Amino acid sequence: MATMQHLELIEALRSLSRRQREVVVLRYYAELSEAEIAETLHIAAGSVKKYASRGLQNLRNVLEKMEVDS
Repeated sequence: MATMQHLELIEALRSLSRRQREVVVLRYYAELSEAEIAETLHIAAGSVKKYASRGLQNLRNVLEKMEVDS
């Protein structure tokens, strides 16, 4: 079961835009701060917040749709 959830999460991450995916992975898996992500990706800290927020919302939407479809 955990493996299926892991695969669904990977598929959902792939559905994000490249920048949203980068920010979400760096923030929640690599546990970088917003400032560290901004520096790493050469973007403004406000952009990090925007990409993280939108990326998480898109992940929720995709995962909810996967749950309904299964």
